[in-house]
Amino acid sequence: MADKQKISKKDLINLLVYVLICISVILVVNILNIFQVFDKTEYSSQDLRFRIRGIEETSDDIVIVAIDPQTLEMLGLVGMPPRDYHVPVIEHLFMAGAKAVLFDVEFFGYRGEIEPGNITPSPSYTDSLFSNSLFMYEDTIIARKIAKSIDEATSQTAGESPLPPSLFQNRNQLVFVDMVQDGDSAIRRARLISYDMGDDLGWQYSYGLRAAMYAMDADTIWVDEEKHKVYVGDKVIPLDDSNPPSMIINYSIDEDTFARQNNYISYEQVMDPGEFGIQALIKANRFKDKVVLIGATFPESHDSKITPFYLGTSLFNPTEYLMYGVHVHKNIADTIISNRFITPVRNWQFFLLVTLVAILVTLINYKFRGFAGLFLCIMIIFIYSGTALYLFIGKRLLIPVIAPAFATVLVNYISVVTYNYIVEHKQKAMIKGMFSQYLPGSVVNELLKNPDMLSLGGEERVMTVIFSDIAGFTTISENLTPTELVDLLNEYLTAMSDVVFKYNGIIDKYEGDAIMAEFGAPLPDENHAVNACYTAIEMQEKLVILREKLLKEGKAEIRARVGINSGTMVVGNMGSSMTFDYTVMGDNVNLSSRLEGANKEYSTYIMCSEATRKMVEHAIITRELDLLRVKGKTEGVLVHEILAKKNDGLSDKRQRVIDTYLKGLSAYKKHRWEDGIKIFTEVLSIDKDDGPSSVYLKRCNEFKVNPPPDDWDGIFTMSTK
Repeated sequence: MADKQKISKKDLINLLVYVLICISVILVVNILNIFQVFDKTEYSSQDLRFRIRGIEETSDDIVIVAIDPQTLEMLGLVGMPPRDYHVPVIEHLFMAGAKAVLFDVEFFGYRGEIEPGNITPSPSYTDSLFSNSLFMYEDTIIARKIAKSIDEATSQTAGESPLPPSLFQNRNQLVFVDMVQDGDSAIRRARLISYDMGDDLGWQYSYGLRAAMYAMDADTIWVDEEKHKVYVGDKVIPLDDSNPPSMIINYSIDEDTFARQNNYISYEQVMDPGEFGIQALIKANRFKDKVVLIGATFPESHDSKITPFYLGTSLFNPTEYLMYGVHVHKNIADTIISNRFITPVRNWQFFLLVTLVAILVTLINYKFRGFAGLFLCIMIIFIYSGTALYLFIGKRLLIPVIAPAFATVLVNYISVVTYNYIVEHKQKAMIKGMFSQYLPGSVVNELLKNPDMLSLGGEERVMTVIFSDIAGFTTISENLTPTELVDLLNEYLTAMSDVVFKYNGIIDKYEGDAIMAEFGAPLPDENHAVNACYTAIEMQEKLVILREKLLKEGKAEIRARVGINSGTMVVGNMGSSMTFDYTVMGDNVNLSSRLEGANKEYSTYIMCSEATRKMVEHAIITRELDLLRVKGKTEGVLVHEILAKKNDGLSDKRQRVIDTYLKGLSAYKKHRWEDGIKIFTEVLSIDKDDGPSSVYLKRCNEFKVNPPPDDWDGIFTMSTK
């Protein structure tokens, strides 16, 4: 018969708890992520990946004209140049062949007259000059803030009145320069489009996107909001799940490298029409077919940002480097132009990552405990983190590290360890209960009060011992799988043990299907013999119920035989100083075992010795069976069958059987074989299954033909155990 693997109830509960822990960890980590608990540490992990990767090649399609400290010094300025200064700069740049000029400079103020309540004053002369330049050079782009819509701005909302609308005859010359700041104020993502000027005007481009579009000669874009993608020319830009969706900036250069490489041109040099100014730049083709970004790079501009390269690119010598806004915009444009997009993880992918890691960690914790489980969990963190770094550097895929790896692994591990601690704590608290599986609670409490009782040694004491064994167990076991056999034995032994404990007995040991129990130790019990007999009777009663249940389930029918003997025996802890058992020893113990086996000869189920019968005759109904000489003994032992508790009595039929049987037994002892045959035949006519009557009927028939010798002592010798 093929083995049937069956999971135990304990293992099933344990597995269920682990599954619940796994589900709980998944939910908790995702909920914490929704509340941005991991954001700051996750940002740090992202920055670390940038610093480990280092700088990359940047696009040479974009040139920066910097309003730098040199510009302020040469032009005698203390802040941003006046608007009319930009007019020659625009002219010179387009004269030098620039594709487009984008100002990373906000124009909110005006220099004309204003009347109270009038936010559309006539422009001043300098504003008119600037406006004319914008009109003449349509590829000149100026910056605005999303929060300061031209149509809605007032002197109260904008801080100062806006420029006259006449300056913005072509709204396509406007881009927004708003930066997307994360919770730690760093700029890692870029918003590319905005609807804040009204759907009728279409999308408004960000500064970096517009610069990239000029560099790629792309006129329009298409947004797939469902897939979180922006299509610019032949480029497909992946967006994240933030609100609004944004592109992750793939910073290719840090501020320190900008400064060391002198990777920009000074504003004052472009403004200078002379030989060493714009003329020199034209000869060098510095602006030919280039997109020019104009922005401030002096400290007093307060346009410095925290980026992933804030601590530089050296892991072991971090130095703080803020990045000027115009450089951030160049990194945004470079990301698009180079097609080196960093693909973010969508929300559903985040959930999937957390789920997979949680399941893996749960399986590891379920399979491995202690240091092995901790080691493997730590390895998962390292492997996951290493994989995240590889995917970022090699595949430009940005997967979260803190929540899936550290949070999921640690929360899961801590939860499992806590659960295991609780379980183990209960198990330790139940170490005392381990004895209760073999001893009654009162005995365990007595042992706790008197630990000396657990020392090696024994004492002689009058006690009662019972042995119980399943009839035909070998045949039963051959028809069951190991798992089924274990389940059957556990159910049987549990039911029988409960009865033993009920009458203050001690389970000495289980030997397969056999039970050895003693009564009268370690606590004295004057009714040890009666309690042992009551136990045997109720065992048989329990077996009746158990047989019915097993038969309904299609399982084997169980019958058990019990042998009982009382007398002096040695009881105590037997064994070594390291390992010992509380048990009983002596001839009277062995006799109990022999009587259990002798039941088979008479087809009885409970047999006791004469010593036991004398102790229980006031409480137990018995009938004499035979004078036996068991294996290993020379003298005969008078044995009896235990029938019932005296309080319960016998049925009329059963009483007739016993009374008639005793008459037949008397005839047998007097060698009246004919009378014996007649009487035992009468018994079997009342109860054909009465085993002892069948035995004596057979003997009478045999002795009638072959009488025993004249000196026969009437003892029946058992040839087996």
